[in-house]
Amino acid sequence: MQNLQNLLSLMQNPNMLISYQQQTHLYQRTIKNLEKASNKTLELFIISKTWVRQWKHYVGQYEGQYYSINQSSRKPGPINSDLKSDEIFLFHYPNNHSFNQKIVKLDPEDYVLVGSDLMNMWHLEFGSDLTIFRQITFDENSQPITNVNLLRQEIYMKIQNSTRGIIQVDEKCLIKQWIMLIKSALKSEFQLNCENIRLWKHKHFPANQAIKQLEQHNGKFHGQILDENQSVGYYKADLIIIDIQINGKWQFELLDLKTASLEEFKYVFNKAYKGCGKFYCDKNYCNSNPVFNQLQFEKASLQQFLIESFKEDSIDWSEVCWSTDQELKPIQEIDEDIIQQINKVSNYPNSFGGSFIQDFNGSYESILSHNINPRLNTTIINELNKVININILKGLITNLYRSKESSPFKLRSIFIILHFDCFTQIIPEKSNSFLEFVFNLDKQSKNQLSQYFTHLPNQRFQNIIEALIRNLILFIQYQQNQPIQLLLKADIRYLMQQLELLQIFYKSNEKLKRINNEKFIVKEVSKLYPVRAELLEYKQFACLNNKSLESYYFTFCLYPWIIPIEFKYQILTMDSSVNQRSQGDFIWQQMGLAPSLKLLIDRNDIVNSALEQLSRKGINLKSKLSIVFKGEQGIDQGGLTREFFSLLTQKLFDVQFTMFVTRNNNTVLWFNKHHMEMPIKYELIGMLLGLALYNQVLLDVSFPQLVFKKLMNETVQFEDLKELDLDTYKALNLLSEYEKDDIEQAFAFNFSITEYDNWGQPLQVELIQNGSQIMVTQKNKEQYIKLCTEYYLNQSIQKEFQRFHAGFWKVVDGNGIKLLTGAELQTMILGQKHLNMYELEQSTKYDGFDKNSEYIRTFWAYIHSLDEQQKKRFLFFCTGSDRVPVGGLKSLKFVIQKHGENTEQLPSAHTCFNVFLLPQYDCLNKMMEKLNIALENSEGFGLM
Repeated sequence: MQNLQNLLSLMQNPNMLISYQQQTHLYQRTIKNLEKASNKTLELFIISKTWVRQWKHYVGQYEGQYYSINQSSRKPGPINSDLKSDEIFLFHYPNNHSFNQKIVKLDPEDYVLVGSDLMNMWHLEFGSDLTIFRQITFDENSQPITNVNLLRQEIYMKIQNSTRGIIQVDEKCLIKQWIMLIKSALKSEFQLNCENIRLWKHKHFPANQAIKQLEQHNGKFHGQILDENQSVGYYKADLIIIDIQINGKWQFELLDLKTASLEEFKYVFNKAYKGCGKFYCDKNYCNSNPVFNQLQFEKASLQQFLIESFKEDSIDWSEVCWSTDQELKPIQEIDEDIIQQINKVSNYPNSFGGSFIQDFNGSYESILSHNINPRLNTTIINELNKVININILKGLITNLYRSKESSPFKLRSIFIILHFDCFTQIIPEKSNSFLEFVFNLDKQSKNQLSQYFTHLPNQRFQNIIEALIRNLILFIQYQQNQPIQLLLKADIRYLMQQLELLQIFYKSNEKLKRINNEKFIVKEVSKLYPVRAELLEYKQFACLNNKSLESYYFTFCLYPWIIPIEFKYQILTMDSSVNQRSQGDFIWQQMGLAPSLKLLIDRNDIVNSALEQLSRKGINLKSKLSIVFKGEQGIDQGGLTREFFSLLTQKLFDVQFTMFVTRNNNTVLWFNKHHMEMPIKYELIGMLLGLALYNQVLLDVSFPQLVFKKLMNETVQFEDLKELDLDTYKALNLLSEYEKDDIEQAFAFNFSITEYDNWGQPLQVELIQNGSQIMVTQKNKEQYIKLCTEYYLNQSIQKEFQRFHAGFWKVVDGNGIKLLTGAELQTMILGQKHLNMYELEQSTKYDGFDKNSEYIRTFWAYIHSLDEQQKKRFLFFCTGSDRVPVGGLKSLKFVIQKHGENTEQLPSAHTCFNVFLLPQYDCLNKMMEKLNIALENSEGFGLM
């Protein structure tokens, strides 16, 4: 109905459509022009990306482009209304100067840049609450490098009374230009006619200490006058002092150097000798800093040290402690009023983070230095859990994370907070200072937290993960029902905050495996967008990688561990399709088609002909394969490609070919370092895996998972040896667990390994120099196990694997592949292990048959009665592959088509299209008999 109303409105007012078409055309032209703006400076307008997305959605309906089903779009409100802030400035510049604009702090992904023509067109149509104009400089890659935010500069001035506050200024503005603006502002706001103005900053002191010195000395302080020819941003001053000249007299003067130096020396000395009063300080020259405190300066030696530092002007003033806080000590024992006690100490985050230490001995060294085990006194935590409720916890969190500053103790405070039973109740709250603090931590701190989380009790670890995932699911479901998903910055921020915390848990689980990684997967991720979710997700992923901030707002691909493998497969398929088209010539691109890579293959010499064809110069390995067998006719619609891969893998992976050997009781294939083939053939095999991935062909290859982990550059570990050589793994594991001191007699191992070549001749490999002469002992056994693991999994096959690795990445160098783990890559190339024919039955389409007929029900009953190998044979007969695709058999587009009646013909198949041709036999027994004959005697594709 809404679409019909839109159409009627357009018929009544055709100028509306013309206007929207003009806007769209001008917008697209603007974006293309900015993509060519390398090394230019342009005058542009800043437009809220939220508003632009609303406009796109609104205009898109008239163009027949819908973001969601059955959703009406509202006309956007005035431009930039969401960018207004409610800040209060000390004074305003005259004549509606742009420095007066109250604009929220903008990140590059918050806005879009447009020219005046489009801005004027939009302003006439929609109006604007803020007109933000900037000169934008672009780098050589056409990326804007200008900081569009105005500087919030703290100032101090004296007009009747001393005044301190914030005003705005462009950091590129020259000091002399700013002085002229300030003079005009003072005249306009305070009716003050000043003869001149000069600006100061203190040479060393921050704002509070600078003002204190200035007021103590009646307008004199150790400052420097700012050069009028420099920009405001050049000085990076936390406080600028406005000095006004009236009647020839300046308000402020320079303090004499002797007095200033003496005050500065006394200040630094007091901090270095007595400390700042904080429980923990991370600044140098402060006795409250445990590292500085360890130097144990005597008073005289400290004085001498600082005198020399002042003489050499080597004091790093950014490392001087300026704190005046007196912090409470951490709590190690609880008293009667524990709630009041904990509330007080939460005002001092470091003190809170240093509380509740198990077996506290008066030292905090373990938290500061080793920083591995948080050593939490769980007895006290259990007592606290009896009295702490959600409201008390909110108060603690508000106090603790008011400041963004981090420290080892503040990180530990996060670990403490997670131990409170009601913690999961705060997750659904969007205005969440806990999540915000964790989100803003640097990479090293997040890694430290992931180590701390390994010490969480198992049940609490799982409960928090489950609570985070439940909340994510609810959030995604809510977003699904919005006209535009993730429109508001606050929603995107909240989503990312949850994901960042969950990612720390994921990495903690990697350090100490407690739950299956599948527990972190959220299937609803693939349903965020109601229509073409994989396309919209891929577009966001591509925008992120291409730095196309104009269209980017968020992608789950930043957190690939949360994405279901089926959705990753869709994104990867789309990525490979885009790569195939982008590599083609102009004509192919204009047609929107992907050029094919035609390979002319000799069946009788398939390895060498494949190697020759794939080694041709100038070919595009990312193009879709099209196979032609010499001397044969037929158009490759998928079946010939699958046959090519099948024949080639059979040859290359045959142990008689010597490139691979069987290991682990003949269950897996491994690289043969004693092979007798050209090394380039390993590159061919790597290319073969890459081509199979890009062409959605599943391979029948018995590679262990560690091959794919190595392909994805993941670190392989001792546990991976189990999959390759179980006997060796067991022996090394037994050695690791053996605690007696008679290892030399019990095992008689030395630092060497015996291998055998293709003819069974023994070869000795020394793991270290003279390894055969060095026995494995209780002291060096871990080194031996590490060297064995490294040799078996890496060193022994280094040359072969390097070629194999290079061949694979020669084909798959897009962005989609980066989302995969080694285990997922294995699934995408080799298929899933579980063969569920009920999934295939449920998803099958029929042509000429009724799915509920007795004939079809009997057919499926027969299929379900087959053993595993027979089911694989049936799958191979119908599709040309016995491998289960990503997503299971339900993802296979399988059709059963009626193929004649009362015939003696056997069933057959169009393997290119996954169509099974089943005749209508005159009785059910005959159908089962013919099916059995077809499956037992068909080794080809059952092709018609």
